[in-house]
Formats: sequence, C-alpha cells, structure tokens
Amino acid sequence: MKKMLCIMMALALFCLSWTAFAEVTGPSYIGTWVCGRATIEISDEHPGYRVLINWGGSAWEVSTWEYYCPYELQDGKLVTEPTGVMMDLTFGENGEEQTSDKRYEDGAAVFSIDEKGLLHWDDKKENAGEDMEFEKTGFYGLAPTAEEFDIGYFRMLADPELTLDKKATEALNFAASSELWLADGDAMRENMFTAWEGLSGEEQAAFDAAFLDVAKLLDACFEDWDANRAAFTDGRDERMDELLAEPLYREAWQTLCGNTLTLGNSDQ
Repeated sequence: MKKMLCIMMALALFCLSWTAFAEVTGPSYIGTWVCGRATIEISDEHPGYRVLINWGGSAWEVSTWEYYCPYELQDGKLVTEPTGVMMDLTFGENGEEQTSDKRYEDGAAVFSIDEKGLLHWDDKKENAGEDMEFEKTGFYGLAPTAEEFDIGYFRMLADPELTLDKKATEALNFAASSELWLADGDAMRENMFTAWEGLSGEEQAAFDAAFLDVAKLLDACFEDWDANRAAFTDGRDERMDELLAEPLYREAWQTLCGNTLTLGNSDQ
C-alpha cells in the first residue's frame, strides 16, 4: 500500500480541482422528486434519460407516465421525445394489478429546474403537471460495492489487454454511472479498500501504472477535448462526447480520483 501511495501522490499534479457547479446539467435531474401524491423518478438509461411518473389518485388507483429524453438539454431543460406512454392502473386489496388502461403513447413533456431547485413538469399533452413543484428527496446514494470496484475499476485498469483509450472511457463511465457525486463517502472508501486488498501484488502494480496514464489522459481531455479526441477509437470518442459534456461527471471522476490517491490513508 505504501508503494501505491508514493506512486499515486505523483498524480496530484495532474488532477484538477473543480468547484461546485451551479448550472443545471443532465445529472441534476437524476433522482426522485415528490409533490403530494405524485412522484417523478429520473434515471440514466444510456443513451438518454428515463422519466417515470406515478400519481396516486387513491390507494387503489394510480396513473403513470413514462418518457424518454435525449442526453442533450435544451436551454437547461429536459425535453422528451413524443413517445410518452400514459396509463391508468387499478389494484386489488392485496396489491395485485386488476386493470390497466393505456390512454396514449404519443405524450411529450418538458422538465425544468428553477432557481430554488424545484422541478417543474410541463405536460404538453394534457397539462397534467400545471402549478406543481417537485422537491428532490434528500439522500446520499449507495456507494459501489467492493465487487463493483474490483471488477469495474481496479481489475479493468490493470487489464493489459485493454487499450489506454478504452481504460480512460471505462473509468470515467464507471464514476459517472455510479453517480459518485452522491455516494456515501465512508462506504465508498471502505469498499474501495476491501477491493484493493483483494488484488495480488502484480495486479496492484499494474493498476498503479495504468491509473497514472488514465488520469493524465482524462486531465488532458478535460482541458482540451478537441485536441485529444483522435486518441479515442471504436466509437469511444462519441461516448466521451457525452461524458465530458456533463460537469457532474467531471465531479464524479474527481471524487474517484481523490479517493484513489488517498486510499492508503484508511484506518483499516
């Protein structure tokens, strides 16, 4: 571990320090939003976002809307494609679904976040979300498990068969898809340490060397993507287009990078 720390600390010169981003980005929408009996769940469903709305009229009746939105925002707003499906559902006393009525499958909507951090639902089909303000539930997401760190991060970077651009793309994607800007810090460090200790000395050394190269490449991409885009092949440049466009994905990588650098400071 001491050897890893000595090598890793050299990377401090290459890691950028990002401050909090106030602007609305795609990941700003991800999560659970609540207004009365209505709940909006927004999740990352590559290559876009899935929006699921549940609105309970009573304990036995629920209306649902399901939308798909491209990654690219329009003036900071999440705009759906005109393929939204709206259904009315009824349930029995034991919670079993009794009836389902699909009312339409060409719905469209626009979602926006105001200066107070509240979500607004502009239903273009029936104006169902008029005057509603959805508040995001306040919680930290779960950290990746030790197994996820082991396979998706440590062993991936240590794999000698993978190219540098593949490793860089997968590392940034791991941080972004894990939503590390929301992860519980203590759980994340504990799981990282457990995964790290499960590697052999050779695997740890391979990770050390690859991590330095990956971090340098990602640092360069954050600074000037156009100048480094040609280094990414086999469609990975297109995925990097998406990843680098979201400031919170940068924050996710910075979180992963910082915790990797200080991994040897664990009390365990």
